[in-house]
This record gives sequence, structure tokens and C-alpha cells, in this order.
Amino acid sequence: MPRSVVSGLAAVLALAAIAFGLVRLMGDPRPARAGLPPLTAHRAEDRTPAERVDLRPGPADAVLTARGDLTRLGLDDHEPALSPAAVSSVRFGRRISYPVDGKIYAQPLYLPGLRIGGRVHDVVIVATEHDSVYAFEADATTAHGATAHGATAHGALPAPLWRVSLLMPGARPFEVAADRIGPPPGRPCDSIAPQAGVTSTPVVDWAAKTIFVMALDVERGVLTYRLHALDVYTGYDERAPVLVQAAVPGTGIDSAHGQVVFRATEEQQRLALTEVAGTVYAGFGSWCDVPPFHGWLIGFSAATLARTIVYNDSPDTYGGGLWESQAGITADAHGHLFLVSGDGPFDLDRGGRDAGDAVLEMVPQDGTLRVVDYFTPFNQRCLARHDLDLGSGSPLTVPGADELILTAKSGAVYVLGQSSLGGYHTIPGLCAPKAEARTDVDRIRQELPDSTVAGGVWGTWAYWAQETGRFVYASGAAGRLTQWRLRDDGTIDQVRVAQAPVAFGYPGAIPVTTGDRGRSGSGIVWTVDQTHGTVLRAFAADDVADELWSSERDAAANGMRPGDPVHFTVPVTADGKVIVADQTYLDIYGMLHG
Repeated sequence: MPRSVVSGLAAVLALAAIAFGLVRLMGDPRPARAGLPPLTAHRAEDRTPAERVDLRPGPADAVLTARGDLTRLGLDDHEPALSPAAVSSVRFGRRISYPVDGKIYAQPLYLPGLRIGGRVHDVVIVATEHDSVYAFEADATTAHGATAHGATAHGALPAPLWRVSLLMPGARPFEVAADRIGPPPGRPCDSIAPQAGVTSTPVVDWAAKTIFVMALDVERGVLTYRLHALDVYTGYDERAPVLVQAAVPGTGIDSAHGQVVFRATEEQQRLALTEVAGTVYAGFGSWCDVPPFHGWLIGFSAATLARTIVYNDSPDTYGGGLWESQAGITADAHGHLFLVSGDGPFDLDRGGRDAGDAVLEMVPQDGTLRVVDYFTPFNQRCLARHDLDLGSGSPLTVPGADELILTAKSGAVYVLGQSSLGGYHTIPGLCAPKAEARTDVDRIRQELPDSTVAGGVWGTWAYWAQETGRFVYASGAAGRLTQWRLRDDGTIDQVRVAQAPVAFGYPGAIPVTTGDRGRSGSGIVWTVDQTHGTVLRAFAADDVADELWSSERDAAANGMRPGDPVHFTVPVTADGKVIVADQTYLDIYGMLHG
């Protein structure tokens, strides 16, 4: 789960929670639930959808969801204006910088060609931790870009196209200095400071012209989540926002009368919102990893906001938070969902329902989600003991390879067959040092050892293909952005192609790529470095040792603001622009005029 400094945490954990949780994390000696057979590989009916899902709806240059589309590939392959030569020239820089009223953790979205106020605009949507949502003109610029404080060379900035507050009447955002989580007297959590409001990336339904946003506020002293459906032209709620509430049968640490109830005080919502086949999904994890919490995935009708899906991945224990360093759920063309859980007990192999540290493939069924396939590392219990959860990483779907690539906190690399994830297979004495280091136990396409990506990964890999080969990129929390070559069979050549010249600390940087339809020499890997201040960096995709540009080279014109970094920031690229959320500013980079 996300790192945070929570003083005195051990003292405030309930003894019952510790006893229950440790037993379950180390392995429950009780038998698994009866009547639930272990999962097997895909059945034919699991691969026969009623209709295929469009993984990238909307215009080709739109960014309507986290990392661009439901594959979460993070590849924008139609950017001839962002050529390496153009980006490395003096004509590339910050075009404008818009101030907002709170920190920005949600990835900005890009909506081209919207008619607002009688004119057609290319629009950037951004949400803040002060529970505000803004629509800005993406093409606004000045002759010399913007200064470090957001003022333009010609005076006042253009006003937002619209701005709305999602705070309910009389409500306020969560305040780290004043508020507590959990039952009274509660506990502090400063994983996001000083306020928490809208954290997850919204999702846009292009056909309906609706933006779905999950907002947290404090209503009459109570932490409350509501899902909003906003009109893209005005920002107004299209219908009354819906209160997030849910319950499932279970015997977990916080169960009562055979039910586990969703509580906002125990669940932080960071996983990007995802819409698949008319359902908007919101995933939940923990506040500062403090039990009791669960991995909840709750689905709502995009048409009515009615709750239609409730899934809990740890109903008989606790844990298994869903957040993936704020990425979104991956989906395939059949409408199957792929997500990764964090630390927690695991017993799917014995017919149970607890799915800590697992890659889950799921389909909607009877108001919940049915697991049709999964992968869990053979040493899951050892990883859980050391907080090396799988769910800090998000899977990358490799085009044309029927595979997923994933790395988590341990820095191990897992290459999974997307149509057969690998299940769970373990060995005796799995936590002995020699046993735990093995890479031949899991029945997957390829496994590379711990620390292959130095410091582990909080985020997603990136991908680029050109005439000379296919490449993947990862950035760990204690190393450099690294480039590997993919072999023809989809496995990773362990000999590194190149490494970036700058080293990153926690949490590393989450790369995305741009290019011109795979033409050799046109690719760029973009990252937001949060180790050396906050810096936008561009590297040549065919050799990341070549840093093409960085915002710190001319800090007066292009530099970002000092202060605590906003972790897990992902650059957004669209239509010749690079859009970055920077503290309490939205920065738009591109080719400068004049």
C-alpha cells in the first residue's frame, strides 16, 4: 500500500485485529470453505461474450480514462509533432500553467472538439483534492509560455471553461490535520495531505458526454463517498450523486451478523474509475494500510448510477486492497476485468474467497464478480509478511502477445499469459532464502528475480515498438528508468538495452510513450520524476540513456513547483501536447509560438 508516516501506529491497532490478521496472513490452519471448488483455466463459455467491448471509445486523440484506454498501455502512437528533434529543441516548453484550488492526484483527461459557450474547444478536465473539477482550454498559450507562478506574459490567465465543486451542502474535504479514520477516537492518515477529496482519475463516457467522478467529503462529521455524473459541457450533475454503500456475506475481522459492511473510514479510493459495458467501477483499498479494510470493487450503472455490482476480495479476513498505484482496471475485448490485489490472506486454491496478492480475471455475474482465472506468486505468504504486496503494480497488456507484464514491490517481473494466468503452485519451505528466490515454481511464461527492477514498482510498465524491435520500460523506487527488449515469444531479454542517466527514489516514475506510428527514431518515453523536485523528463525510446529534454533545464520557463511531490503522477499526451498535474497547477507543454 502507499507509504506514509503514521506515528504511533502500532499502539492504536486493536489487539484482536493483530491476532486475527497475523494468523490469516501467515496461513489459516482452518480448512477452506466447503462447496467452492478450486478455479481452473478458462472454460469455453468464459470466452464467448454477448458483445465485444470497445477498448478505446471516442476520438482517436481523446484521453477519456487513465493511461489512455482500457488496455492501460500508455502508448500514444499518433504524435508526429512530438518528434525527438522537436522536443529537444528550444521551441518545446511550457505553453501555459493553470492554478487550481488543491493538489492534483487524479490524472488529467483530454476531450477534443467540445462546443462550449458557442465555440469549439479542446478541453482538459482536472479534479483536485479540494473536491473541485475544472475544464480548461487546452490550446491556450502565450508567446513565451508561462512563468513559474502561472501568470502569462500578457497578464491574466484565461478563465476555466467551467468549474464546479462536488462538496455537498454544508460539507468540507477531509482534512489531515483535523480528521481521523476508523471508529472513535480514530487514527491519523497523511498519505495525502493536506486535504483528500477527489483522488482517483475520473472516466468519460464519450457517447453520453458524461464525466464520472468519485468524491470524498465530510458530511456532518462523517466521511462519505459519492459518485457524480457530470455533463462535459457545463460540469453540472446530470442526476443526483449516489452515496457509496455496500455489504457482502462474510466472517471477516469487522463482520457483524455474518455481514461485512463498506465503511468510508476504512477505505481509501485511489484506483482510477473504469467504465466497461455500461458499468462504472470504483475500487477501494486502505487508509494508510490500517486494518480492518478490504479490497472492494463496486459497480454502478452508467445510465442511472444505480449500484449493480458489489465484490469484496477478503470477505472472510481483511486486506487485499485495490489501488495499483492509482492505475485503472484493465479490460479485454470480451469485457473481462483484470485487477491486482494488495497484501492479504489467500485461499482461492482451496476453494476460499480471499484473494490477497493476486492478479484476478473477473466477469460480472448475479450482482457480483466471478473469478474465472488468477495468478498468485508461489511465495505469497512470504511477500505478505514483508509488505511486498503485488498490488502496488498494475499489469501492462502487450499488443499482439496475449500477455500481461507486472512488477510489484519486490522488483520481481512476472510475464503472464493473458488467456491462462497461471494459478497458484507452491513448494514446502517456501520462505527459506534459497526457496523464496526461485523463479521456476510459478507456472507462468517468464519470471525474473526480485530486484530486477531496483526498489520495486509503484505503477505500470510502458511499451514501444518500431522496426528494430519491441521494447518495454520500467522505473523502480531505487534505480533508473530501464529499457528491455521483448523477444519474439513475448518474453523479456534479461540483458538491459539501456538505462536513463538519472536515478529515481520512491516511488520511481510511471512511464508513458509517444511516437509516429512505430517509425524508427520517433519514439519518446515520458516520465514525471518526483525524486529531484518534480521534473517532466523525455527520453529517446530506442535508447533511454539519451535524455532529450527536462523541465529543469530552463526552470524559469518550464520548471515545476517546489513542495511535497504528488506521487504516482502520469503525463498525459494528446494532439501535440504533454499535460502534467503539478502540485496545485495544471501545466501544458508543447511547441511554443513566436
